[in-house]
Order: sequence, then structure tokens, then C-alpha cells
Amino acid sequence: MSTFRVRAGALLVITMLGAALLALPSSTASANPGTKTVYFTMTGTPQVQPKRIFLTANAGPYLKKLTWSGWGSDMAMAEGVYISDCASCSPPERRKATVMFSRPISCGKHVQAYSKGVVTVSKPDQGRHQRTFRIHMGCAPE
Repeated sequence: MSTFRVRAGALLVITMLGAALLALPSSTASANPGTKTVYFTMTGTPQVQPKRIFLTANAGPYLKKLTWSGWGSDMAMAEGVYISDCASCSPPERRKATVMFSRPISCGKHVQAYSKGVVTVSKPDQGRHQRTFRIHMGCAPE
């Protein structure tokens, strides 16, 4: 077999592998350089690694002192504090909280947001050991 055929065959294999890799879907910012991963607040304001998340409007419970790991990947996790200190909020007022964001989606050119958010608060809550709930996620309303 000639050297030309071997090189041409190897080049064809390398080209096909490269094309296959480029066709693979990617959802993370690290796989899409220049893509910014954000969390959209209730008012549609984009935030990167928010330190505070309001769970309801107008003096309801909220999360604060959030410290994130894995931001921009398929799953980001934060630890912080759940605060429930409004006049009509049920006790206890403060609990440790874990927040998990996952399933990033495209929100336009170079912007993605997580589409799933789950909060788990510690300490008993009316006879339960942990309380887990979802929070509103996704792209900002247009």
C-alpha cells in the first residue's frame, strides 16, 4: 500500500472523528466559550452566583449567604441560610439550606439559565426532618 493511501485514510478518519465531536450536543458554558450562565430573579434580573434569592415577593422567606460550586456546569450547588423572619412566616426563622440548580437551557445568544432549582432546608419542620421545595427557574419573561 502506498504512503499516500495510508496518509489519506488517516486524514479521512481524523476528519470524520472531528466532525462527530463537533456534532455532539453541549449544554454547559464551559463547552460553549463566551456563554454566560445566569439565574433570573422574579423581576427578570440576571444574576451570576446569587448571594441572596427571594422566594416570594414582598417580605416573604429568602435565602442568603449562598456560596456556590460548579456554577456554569450542568449542576451547581450552594450552601447558605434560609430566613423566614416576616410577621406572617412560620418558625423557625433560620435554617441551613442547600440549593441545587440543574438542567441549563439557552436563553438567547451567549446566555443560559438553569431550568430546575431545588432547595432543601434543615431542622424539623412540623414533624419532618427536612423540607425540600422547588423554586421558579428558567429564562426571563419577554
